[in-house]
Amino acid sequence: MNVQESRTYLKVHMNGRLTRLQLDTCADITMISKKTWSDIGKPATEPYTLPVKTADGSPMEIIGRFKTDFTVFDRHHRPTKGRGLCYVTQSTDLLGLEWCIQMPDNRQFNDQYHCRMATTALDRIRNETVTSLKARFADMFSPGLGRCTKTKAKLVLKPDATPIYRQRRPVPFASQSAVNAEIDRLLNEGVLSAVDHSNWAAPMVVVKKSNGTTRICADFSTGLNDALMLHQHPLPTAEEVFTKLNGGQLFSQIDLADAYLQVEVDENSKELLTVNIHRGLFRYNRLTFGVKSAPGIFQQIIGSMIAGLTGVAAYLDDIIVTGRTVDEHRQNLEAVFRRISDYGFRVWIDKCNLGNPVPRRHYRQG
Repeated sequence: MNVQESRTYLKVHMNGRLTRLQLDTCADITMISKKTWSDIGKPATEPYTLPVKTADGSPMEIIGRFKTDFTVFDRHHRPTKGRGLCYVTQSTDLLGLEWCIQMPDNRQFNDQYHCRMATTALDRIRNETVTSLKARFADMFSPGLGRCTKTKAKLVLKPDATPIYRQRRPVPFASQSAVNAEIDRLLNEGVLSAVDHSNWAAPMVVVKKSNGTTRICADFSTGLNDALMLHQHPLPTAEEVFTKLNGGQLFSQIDLADAYLQVEVDENSKELLTVNIHRGLFRYNRLTFGVKSAPGIFQQIIGSMIAGLTGVAAYLDDIIVTGRTVDEHRQNLEAVFRRISDYGFRVWIDKCNLGNPVPRRHYRQG
């Protein structure tokens, strides 16, 4: 058998399209080629500037990344749903560890060889944990958008920046109803406000999510991003995250709902976040996807929120909690949720991944 024949490929559904990725549990991250990204409909990406290395240590260019719901089909065509970050490269299609640990076969492997609790016991503990959290932090799981009560985002222009105003883009007739509904939702949530005039404006981008819903954002790559100073708070590397979580036997992944939109921007930054759409000019009152400064700003806020907590690490809106025992894991979870509640954030409990055994593998930074 040659090397190619020994590789495992799995069908993966994301962004409403089906593709095929090579299974590689030694890769920290899941990545797709620029061609595959185009084939699945060119989902909106955000910049990623931190270095990523291949297995032999050579640098790999990352074009951008996006967060997506996904479904992986095993050899028996059984589906497993998950959610995670996907990185766009020039030519590589790999299903990496961050997605693999959400797959049942991976969890069963760890149950058999590394975790002393049976699956039924884990399920019982997981259900008890969710019930307890829902009772203690009901407001955090309620519908609607949260609001960070500790700080506001501030966008800083380069000294030589000049306003850039872009014309709106047409919205396909078939999408207008869904787009209008999303605009109304954002208006009702206080995310958008209508304005009559702006020196800055970016065109709108319509994003069809894998769950069938429609989201809108502004295409700030048309001018604003080049005019902004980069918020230079570093994003953690995979090695730094794994070091913080070292020794844990159980882990949970917490997903903040519409994470960036839970952070208000200061008054002077709002005009910069004007979007030009078919219904006129609208200004973002909250931090939004696609702003160059957003990842650094958000990481700094989340880093401050979890500072001093044991067994906790965060990468943007994904918060990972571990514990060496069931009781320690539960205590760490409750400590994190108290901080989240104190900061005014809300959580999608249905998208949280709670109480899973930690895979015993050799992690390597990508």
